[in-house]
Amino acid sequence: MGEIKAPLPPVIAPRAGGDIIVRQFRPSDAPQVHALLLEGLVYGPESPRNTALRRSLTRPVALLAYSGLLLGSATLYLSLNPILRVSGITICTASLALLLYFWHSIHIWFINYCLHARRTDMKDITKTYEIPADGSGLEQGPGGFFVAAIEDGKSSEVVGYLGLDYHVSSDPTSAEFRRMMVSSRHRRRRIASLLLGAAIAHARTRSPPLLTLDLETTEFQPGARKLYERHGFEVVRSSLMTEGLFFRARMLRLRRSVDG
Repeated sequence: MGEIKAPLPPVIAPRAGGDIIVRQFRPSDAPQVHALLLEGLVYGPESPRNTALRRSLTRPVALLAYSGLLLGSATLYLSLNPILRVSGITICTASLALLLYFWHSIHIWFINYCLHARRTDMKDITKTYEIPADGSGLEQGPGGFFVAAIEDGKSSEVVGYLGLDYHVSSDPTSAEFRRMMVSSRHRRRRIASLLLGAAIAHARTRSPPLLTLDLETTEFQPGARKLYERHGFEVVRSSLMTEGLFFRARMLRLRRSVDG
């Protein structure tokens, strides 16, 4: 699995305003790649964090907090009894604190996810994904980190990326796609499909022994799940991850065969 081979040529999709080129990561891409991680997962308008926050508005914890706010407000404004009015203020304060804690837990979960990525495989992308550090692309190990960039000959704007990692599993017949990300400003332009196509094509050059490709996504990324399923992935397992007392995130593991 550690054999070095010549890489496949970049995928070029002509577009007005600059071609979208899917190529291997270069060290100079790192600042944009790291910024896109936060945009895509946390701060973008369609980020999974924002999806999780929207869904939280109807979760039992939030409904309990709303009830407490209504009860506390009614007690505060309708009662003349000082003790009851103080009780109303206390109930309102506790309910608001519960709601803010719940939302903060969601935000922290996604921030920690990004920090974990930065401390692990994305700390040194060239090393983790076995890419020549000089950015020449003349040799390629079994892994890869595929970058979608809009290039016009003068500049290169990273608008998406996808990693292919052989080190997650000790099974030599399995590899994993990681860190799929597309800029919210450039979605619905088939960038994710271009990245998946390039990564799958690269993986096929390692088959055999490579037989299967895995990836993980969250319940807060339904669009990504549909995309993966269109490319032949199927859900094989799910698990729950927690943050704080109330937030739970369901992680979905999907799999497809390399030649499927």
